[in-house]
Amino acid sequence: MSGKRVFIDTNIWIYGLVESNDPSEKEKRIVSLSLFESLLSESEIVVSTQILNECHWNLIRKFGYGDSEVYMRIQENIIAISNIMNVNQRTYHNSFQIREKYHLSFWDSLVIASALEGECLEIYTEDMQHGQKLDDLLIINPFMRG
Repeated sequence: MSGKRVFIDTNIWIYGLVESNDPSEKEKRIVSLSLFESLLSESEIVVSTQILNECHWNLIRKFGYGDSEVYMRIQENIIAISNIMNVNQRTYHNSFQIREKYHLSFWDSLVIASALEGECLEIYTEDMQHGQKLDDLLIINPFMRG
């Protein structure tokens, strides 16, 4: 891995990990898998323990996968290709400042704080405003056309 550091939010991982019969989600899976492929060759992928936990919970709760299967999917598909950052007291403190400054939700501000602490230049998510810049971090929704 080399190049810029990028952060990938939970929803992008979920689309890549789950095959759906819904046509719009099939398209998002294709986009996500293509994104992972291109980022692996040109960037350093960063995620936080929050993202791992959210992925695990969603795969069990929303998609009905077993705990062991989810653990292996996360090990093989996220942890194997990413730098994992711990969410700690500093992250919690920084997320509060981000919430105050940008008026984001608690969970989004925690993700942004982790990305900034990881010195990421971009975050891939569909949950925040595409093209918005938060400090030095650019929000990119990979599903936006154009």
